[in-house]
Amino acid sequence: MQKMDFTGAKIAVLGVGEAGQAAARWLHSRGAELLCCDTLAVNEWSPEFLEWCRASGIRLLCEDDMDTQDVPSCQFAVVSPGIPPIARMVRSFMKRGVPVIGELALSASLWKGRLIGITGTNGKTTTTALTAHLLSSAGIPNVKAGNISPPLFECMSQKSEDMTAVLEISSFQLEYFPGDWPDGLIKPRFSTACILNIAPDHIDRHGNTMEYARCKLRLLEYQGPGDMAVLGPVGQVSMPDMDADIFMLRPSERHGHGAHMDIAGSCLAIVWPGGAREEYDLSGWRLYGRHNLENLATAIVAARHAGAGHDAVQNGINIFQAPAYRLQNSGTWRGIRFINDSKATNVAALIAALESVQGDVTLIAGGRGKGEEFSRIAEFVRAGSSNGYKGGMLKSAVLIGEEAERMASVMQGIGVKTKVLSGTDGEKTIQEAVRIAVAMSRPGDIVLLSPACASFDMFSSYRQRGKAFDNAVKILADGVFNA
Repeated sequence: MQKMDFTGAKIAVLGVGEAGQAAARWLHSRGAELLCCDTLAVNEWSPEFLEWCRASGIRLLCEDDMDTQDVPSCQFAVVSPGIPPIARMVRSFMKRGVPVIGELALSASLWKGRLIGITGTNGKTTTTALTAHLLSSAGIPNVKAGNISPPLFECMSQKSEDMTAVLEISSFQLEYFPGDWPDGLIKPRFSTACILNIAPDHIDRHGNTMEYARCKLRLLEYQGPGDMAVLGPVGQVSMPDMDADIFMLRPSERHGHGAHMDIAGSCLAIVWPGGAREEYDLSGWRLYGRHNLENLATAIVAARHAGAGHDAVQNGINIFQAPAYRLQNSGTWRGIRFINDSKATNVAALIAALESVQGDVTLIAGGRGKGEEFSRIAEFVRAGSSNGYKGGMLKSAVLIGEEAERMASVMQGIGVKTKVLSGTDGEKTIQEAVRIAVAMSRPGDIVLLSPACASFDMFSSYRQRGKAFDNAVKILADGVFNA
């Protein structure tokens, strides 16, 4: 197919957050005529981006104006992941017969080098960072981008034919990988596609777990012979036919021909198709939990498939530092250990956190829900109490945010001592939660921030929530308030 010439092409950019801005700037630099649209009123857009748009002669439109103003015909519309398919502006372009494509799908189709795609409910950011780190340890030029930030469009100025792009990909982004590609665009191909796990998440957007899973599995449709698919515990979902080789983190009867990992003590072994076995020493590994060993195995497979040598990968394992707010140790005070897992924005991540620690736990959880059932927490705790479970034992909980009351009813039903906090000031609420959690704990216990919810009721992101927790622990250690 002839590569698209963007000069003079009429293209709509829907959503002007970080991803949309990056797409708009790149497309404009290639001569495209742009229309930018967002759900926000134009005067609420980023002032710097707004100034650039006006200086560049780009037409600006608020979603509310689409019914009253003439919208020019476009060759296609580029959509940011934060804009759902049910948004009026998306439906407006689709009704006009305008192809709709996600900003990551478009940038991936234009990338000339190797593509590694990493998705799943939990562990995406850690595995993306790990994979990029192992490639760098082996001297393989790479960028990490996508949902992890920056958008891939911000990396397009580099010589992409010489670079491997390691992409964290969300279900929101995969939702906009089209079935039919616009004329002139080449469907991207992922040399390694990783689906770490699938558990209920983002039900408020996708409607049900199967639709959410379908979005995740779409990544496997962009592979061919010689590629590698890495599949974690994806549940009972229908897998598409694949030409790619399969590496199973957990072997299954269904894909018995897949390779797998073995863990024995401080050794992680990768068993490749055909039975070849290679081992890695974990004595320098710093991350908690079985799930992080699965993340590591995935990163090893992706890096090795991209050409990294065994010794370089081993060196990378020894020096890797985890991204912030993923079971991060925030310190110890009077024998109580504080662990910051602010990135845990769903129930599956909270359960993984409990499995990864040992000792009695006072949990700080809550926030904005995603349509999940918190009863899964109760099921996990009940099952653990009856089968010799050796992870963290949930003894008490401080619950915050919009879902606090609903979580409290579940916790109280399984005998967990709970305290519900009200308030909308995130910093003050987290500080109070830490103070109460300490009062509910004893030396040797763990205070675990693992919210199982999004942060957007009180914070701009899980990062801001994580910083608030770290600051609250520091205030405690400095004696600013008494527990």
